Amino acid sequence: MKDISNEEKSSAVTLSDMEIFVFPELMYALVLANILSPRLWAWRDLPWFDGIREMRPKKRLQRLRQHIMDNYTFNLDLETWGLTTQQRELTRFAPFLSPDEITSSNALFGYQGDVYYYDIDIRRHFGLDKYTSDVIPYWKTETIEAMDAFRHKKGHAVGAGECVSRAGLYAAAAFVVCGLPLESLYLMATPLHSQNFLDVDTGILTNNRRLVTKAMWANGTVISQQARRALEHERVTIVSHSTGYIHLLYPTATIDPAAYTHFSDRLASFLVPPEDAVDTRLVTPRLPDATRVSFDRSDAPLGLTPEMDRAEIAQRLDALRATNRAAALTPYAARELGVTEEGPFVQAALQRNPVSRAALGDRPEEVVARLAALPNESIYDGSSRLAQPDEVWNFGRGDGLEKCLLAANLLGGTEIRIDGDRALLFDDKRMVCKFPTAKSPRTRTWPLV
Repeated sequence: MKDISNEEKSSAVTLSDMEIFVFPELMYALVLANILSPRLWAWRDLPWFDGIREMRPKKRLQRLRQHIMDNYTFNLDLETWGLTTQQRELTRFAPFLSPDEITSSNALFGYQGDVYYYDIDIRRHFGLDKYTSDVIPYWKTETIEAMDAFRHKKGHAVGAGECVSRAGLYAAAAFVVCGLPLESLYLMATPLHSQNFLDVDTGILTNNRRLVTKAMWANGTVISQQARRALEHERVTIVSHSTGYIHLLYPTATIDPAAYTHFSDRLASFLVPPEDAVDTRLVTPRLPDATRVSFDRSDAPLGLTPEMDRAEIAQRLDALRATNRAAALTPYAARELGVTEEGPFVQAALQRNPVSRAALGDRPEEVVARLAALPNESIYDGSSRLAQPDEVWNFGRGDGLEKCLLAANLLGGTEIRIDGDRALLFDDKRMVCKFPTAKSPRTRTWPLV
């Protein structure tokens, strides 16, 4: 297995849409991080899901859809995760994709589709027209923990997330809760949207919170027309599967070619309108071309089944970290500092968390007091899973170690130390602040420079 770069590891921590575009293994790392989450496994104990494994697959998914609709709204604003610039990100990604390739294929960098389906200026649509043309948002993909944490954010009564977050949650929940095999789940990313194709019955598309069946696809309603937009007007950039991925731009694909052929055929059949359809337009999906790539099948198979319990899945993924790239990136996406080194987490925290810096950057004298006043609880369960600084700020809570990292993002510093039940931020020999912590990461001293 090819070595994984620090840039990929730190990108797994922040999980922005643009990072998943450049590093396609991150999409499945997010799915696996959610599959490992105790939050998701707790759904199986809810009365709403009693007897779900005895239901027909379509009925299981309908039950799951209702739970997601009731508990998660759509969120894609500019304020949640802040802003960056095109030039900064193009420079950062230059070793992996050329600026020309990115700008010709990614909506954040100028691509609007062959026919832009909103028929409006994309920057005006998302509120970016008030900034210079170089400014773009950090649209970060949320784990289930971050989606749940929106309940603590002003203006949110339930959880929330953007379309990639929802696709990752739907896929993980279809496996953990509904018992569908991973092999039947395909995740699709276009420049402006992310959705899944579930190989169940005649096929089902997940579209944000909703499910779209073959009959619904062609029924002519407003909701169905909205669901059709991405596949009607955009190229599919990435198809992600338990066996790997195929990407519009990369010359090597890791997905099982037989699985990709099966998916392509099934999706094409799904998009053919039935005889009694109201909307008879035929959509031909523009998928990545399998004839132009070579297939690298060197990754070990995941080998996960719905019959496994959480401990068995965790043990299996841990054993695969040296032989499967998605498994190797999963603990970074899950913020599991009991397994990973701290460097990529710190890099992401200090380079890609602009919201907390904008909120308190001009009032450094208030930082320590403001952080001390926040509830001392992490949005991540467990002794070694940690939130990033902007998550702490957005959701108004954090463990002491997370608060120290947020303070470092605002005030600088050279080192964080975990000493017993305290986390301490130092600037050389001067202690900047300290907070109580219940976290026990693998490494007890974190260099910040």
